[in-house]
Amino acid sequence: MHLYPPGLDGRHLWFKTREFGALYADLAANDLLPIGFEFMSNSLEAKGLVPKNWRAYHPWGKGNIWPCDDQSDLWSQIGYAASKEGNAELWDVARRLSHQLRVCAWRLYQLSDAYHSQLEVRIAGKDLKPGLRFEDGFTWLGYLAIQSFLVDACILRDYLAEFFVAYVCPAEHRPADHIATMAGAKKHVLNKVASADPLFAELSTATAKGGWLFILGAYRDLCVHCVPLARSDSKLYAIGTPFNVRGVEPLTGIALPLPQDPSAIASARASPKRSERLAEELKLLTSATRGEVSTMDALIYCYSALDQLTRLSTKLQPHSPTEPQISA
Repeated sequence: MHLYPPGLDGRHLWFKTREFGALYADLAANDLLPIGFEFMSNSLEAKGLVPKNWRAYHPWGKGNIWPCDDQSDLWSQIGYAASKEGNAELWDVARRLSHQLRVCAWRLYQLSDAYHSQLEVRIAGKDLKPGLRFEDGFTWLGYLAIQSFLVDACILRDYLAEFFVAYVCPAEHRPADHIATMAGAKKHVLNKVASADPLFAELSTATAKGGWLFILGAYRDLCVHCVPLARSDSKLYAIGTPFNVRGVEPLTGIALPLPQDPSAIASARASPKRSERLAEELKLLTSATRGEVSTMDALIYCYSALDQLTRLSTKLQPHSPTEPQISA
């Protein structure tokens, strides 16, 4: 197994795996933690004539390492079964969930690819070291990929909320109006309905300030309604960062930091003190130090967000009134 791109000294790292099935364990044994895999099973995929088979890798347990892909299949099967039953509402939301899980996994691939392109350029120019802070056209493309993931992740969030209201909320407490967003689910169900179902408590915590769904929405809202992510805080640019692979000297990779508190930035930009906030950003932008470095790496965050969304999907799916059915 060869690792690309090579190091700054031009050396290619490689190791032997015992057999194909041992690949995942051997990667972990070398402290290499992949976020996904491309599988090529025919020459058309190898030549780029058809899309490659990409899967986000979430090792939840033995035999359960592709949960996002599995969930996409299950929702598609629920949609198929619902269509045979004439249940248009379930058919519609299930097929959208199946589609959006695939979309989010692909957005993660695009983000990973943007990181790879940024790293290749810096390695080729031998212009990379731990702590180096830089910005170029590939940095812009990286932040663009981050924004795309955040937007699609929040579409998936809202589809999951729509299913939650329609099929988990008790019928007697279900709002008369159609709810199609997590904000609507929080306002009309989570804040009003008492339920022993653990999903209610979990979503209430996740959507409260500081919860993972709250933070995800704050990042999305910041780049959609306020300012592009790469310009939301003056310290946002690529950073050389060290990482370890077992058995070799530390290597240098890259990180694209996210702002630490997106909701605070959005609030400051919308407050009467907006001009003070912008003046502070301009001062940092033109200073020598450009402020402190954020430690929140975008690729790690987006990978974790997809993992959490997939876990939520997995908990909601058994509430479907129709069992999955593979199409003939």
